[in-house]
Amino acid sequence: MKKFINYWLPPIMWMIIIFPWNKALTSENTSYFLYPIIHFLFPHADKIFIEDVHKFIRKFMHFLDYAFLAFLLLRAFKGENKIIKLEYLLYAGLISVGYGMLDEIIQAFIPSRTGSIYDWFVDSAGTISSLGITYLIKRNKVNPENMDIPNIKKNIDSQELIDK
Repeated sequence: MKKFINYWLPPIMWMIIIFPWNKALTSENTSYFLYPIIHFLFPHADKIFIEDVHKFIRKFMHFLDYAFLAFLLLRAFKGENKIIKLEYLLYAGLISVGYGMLDEIIQAFIPSRTGSIYDWFVDSAGTISSLGITYLIKRNKVNPENMDIPNIKKNIDSQELIDK
């Protein structure tokens, strides 16, 4: 039960938060607090600029929502393992991209929302970016226990001789 709470509850809760029936995330609701902030930051901006910045922020949030979901899912599949297996990346990616598609399909049937394939592309880009960055960071992380110190020293000494 502790593993479920630590690893699987966070992505499930995040999926509930970003579910399309959450009215707090509609464009109309976010405009109530984002428009004043944008106007404060850009006091001489016209209405079109403010709407464009609002739209950009909303799309960027789509990207971050699904990047975070993919990360949480990868963390859940990985559990306590130190190694990220390809299957964990695939499972997390497929679920996150699939959930993004489901999100947009459901939004198409909700009167106050609009489903968009472009939003799904942004969601998918967030998923792929998150998993890709996580994989690259983990792959390039040096594990001191696996380092062959004498060979590294020999290679460094050889390079110093070449440089001289």
